[in-house]
Amino acid sequence: MADHDDALTRLVQEHVGRGRRLTFRAFEEQAVDPVTGRRISKSTAENVAKGHQIKVTPSVLRAIAAGIGEDPAKVRSAAIRQYIGIEVTDPFNTDPDDDDTVIRVAHEVGVSAEELEKARAVLDNPEPEHDSQ
Repeated sequence: MADHDDALTRLVQEHVGRGRRLTFRAFEEQAVDPVTGRRISKSTAENVAKGHQIKVTPSVLRAIAAGIGEDPAKVRSAAIRQYIGIEVTDPFNTDPDDDDTVIRVAHEVGVSAEELEKARAVLDNPEPEHDSQ
């Protein structure tokens, strides 16, 4: 399993740069956090696209999402994967349109479905019966 995943970098590269639908200048103009109004700079956009470290804050991630026209949750997941080295998944594969509670599990990037079965077993039975001995 790789110790580094460039998920956020790849996500930005899909949308921004030579041959993409957005130039860095256009991205910069659109990259405004709808909550705080914070903008990211062209150099920050370029740093993300080159895989360089940036200061990650909720407002920066929302601005990136606005800039590339992606769901903020997708951008946040990519940043968590790249900068922290974990991913968050649903071991129950809940339908996205389901209104019930959805459980998410944070785990190392690249964990197999079999390894997630242990988490699912615990979640299915959070208070196991104890031995009578």
